Amino acid sequence: MSEKRCSFVAVVGQPNAGKSTLVNTVVGEKVSIVSHKIQTTRMQVRGIAAIGRNSQVVFIDTPGFCQSRTPLESVIAGNFKSSLNGVDLALVLIDASAKYDESSLSILQLLQQKKINTVVVINKVDIAKKENILRVASALAGHTFLKKVFMISALTGDGIEDLKEFLAEDAPIGPWMYAPGQATDMTTTLRLAEITREKIFERMEKEIPYSIYVETELFKETEKKARIYQSIVVMKDSQKGIILGRNGLMIKEIKEASIADMRNLLGKKIELRLFVKVRTKWATSRIHLQNAGIID
Repeated sequence: MSEKRCSFVAVVGQPNAGKSTLVNTVVGEKVSIVSHKIQTTRMQVRGIAAIGRNSQVVFIDTPGFCQSRTPLESVIAGNFKSSLNGVDLALVLIDASAKYDESSLSILQLLQQKKINTVVVINKVDIAKKENILRVASALAGHTFLKKVFMISALTGDGIEDLKEFLAEDAPIGPWMYAPGQATDMTTTLRLAEITREKIFERMEKEIPYSIYVETELFKETEKKARIYQSIVVMKDSQKGIILGRNGLMIKEIKEASIADMRNLLGKKIELRLFVKVRTKWATSRIHLQNAGIID
């Protein structure tokens, strides 16, 4: 019988490269929220995939690397850097459909300096222009330390099987770190909070999505029903009004969309209550950052 294998893989790249979509696709269920807006992922999200009979791959979905212009962005940048500690492999995701510039590959220098085994995955090849793909491939030619380069579409699944096969074979021999069938190490209360935060991201513009967090304050379940109370924490009174919407229509829409995903996650009837609270300095409060799951 073949020996068990297990690896920790940091999925890194610029904001909106498709990191969360890739992790969700390989894991086989939604463990990381997805949005077209940048910096949706704030923390290290671990998605766990069993590939074949013997390999377990633990993906660390990292925040997109960016400049630290606010206290919250500084914390997020710290989460990105710490996600590289102790990994077996870094998977650098590049959006082939975006306008290419050299900063897209800036992370490679850091990974080479840290002597981290690295593969590059060129994503969104289904919608990218051919010249964009060739430009990225040409730029990668000089990076001889790379173990491999893949071309995929995380959304359609093209190229995913080849990537999974490589990850399974590349994983070091060793015991599995998580139970078979476990998709993430994230607590249920945090997953529920992330569902609601995703629905806010989908419906809000400008600074609102980046000024809020969601905390699950109560979670009780029976065999057939789950009762969930959540607080949406904002920084300003004006933001509270926007979240609520005229005659409460916006928060009702957020609630209904959240319930649908929560029902899929838990497989039972959902009773959800949402409250909006103003905490002007939550992004600099250790307690609030912990409640948001952004820091331990």
